[in-house]
Amino acid sequence: MTYPNGWDGPGYYAAQLAPEQVRTDWTAPIGEPGIVPPRPLQLGDILGGAFRAVRYAPLTMFGLTVALVMVAELLGLGVGYVLSRQFGGSFMDTGSEDYFDAGLFSWTTLTSSLTSSVTGVVVGMGLIYAVSEAAAARRVSPQEALRRMGSRLWAALGFSLVCTAPIAAWFAVLLAGFSSTSAGPKSLAVLGTLVAVPLAIWLGTRLILAPAVISVERLGPLRAIRRSWFLTHGQFWRMLGIYGLSSVIISLAAGTVSSVFSFAGALLGLADANLALIGMTTASSLTSSVLSLPLTAAVQGLLYVDARIRREGYDLQLSEALYG
Repeated sequence: MTYPNGWDGPGYYAAQLAPEQVRTDWTAPIGEPGIVPPRPLQLGDILGGAFRAVRYAPLTMFGLTVALVMVAELLGLGVGYVLSRQFGGSFMDTGSEDYFDAGLFSWTTLTSSLTSSVTGVVVGMGLIYAVSEAAAARRVSPQEALRRMGSRLWAALGFSLVCTAPIAAWFAVLLAGFSSTSAGPKSLAVLGTLVAVPLAIWLGTRLILAPAVISVERLGPLRAIRRSWFLTHGQFWRMLGIYGLSSVIISLAAGTVSSVFSFAGALLGLADANLALIGMTTASSLTSSVLSLPLTAAVQGLLYVDARIRREGYDLQLSEALYG
């Protein structure tokens, strides 16, 4: 039937005006969820997200860590063995023939500790980047994480040097003060310790996001320090509490597992106390690094994501990446 005005009936006039049929079954697009919800994060979100980050990209977060830590540990043992053959078993004259003293101050112990520290800094660059991408539901391959480690190597080492130099200077002054026979330097050392410890905690908390800034935003050490100072403004106690509690939980879990491997390393050197100490140190360092590095990096990465959400509205970018 056609009406005098030209409309076809009995239909809806608005539907006839529309260029195409109006959809009535529309639903919002569902994206792949990230490791954390796109909103300000709480303690449970960060702890749960840290473990989900390892499961989200296990080959990158765990497999790559195992490979690099093992290579670094073997390199440290090899260099320590060469140095001990060249310069003797210990880098410090302890004045004692005790095997324990020789093992504690052996070249192998020194080089193993140095390589583990450098490896932790470098590997953290790739792991933090993987966690920040996982928050937006993007998986980072081991090859991509390796490229990020290589590109941020010198910036990460520069930041570590900036942070380590004052600590080393303070430790040298402290050692000199307690080694003195007079009471004045010892009193100054005690007073310096009482001042330095709270100051170190405060500065460490304000700069806790600098590694994430170096990795994710590709900034240099000094600009990363300024950026971390901005992001942590007004969040000192929150950052300190979350990172401190997370570190305790991760350390307890890693220590429980590493103690088993340390005992096994000690059994291998029962005939030689020096070898037993080196075995225990190596096994403990290896297992602790493999277990704690991914989780610690995940906590730092998620604290960085949370700080950007609270300071810059980063949750809007995450929501767009997740849901389109």
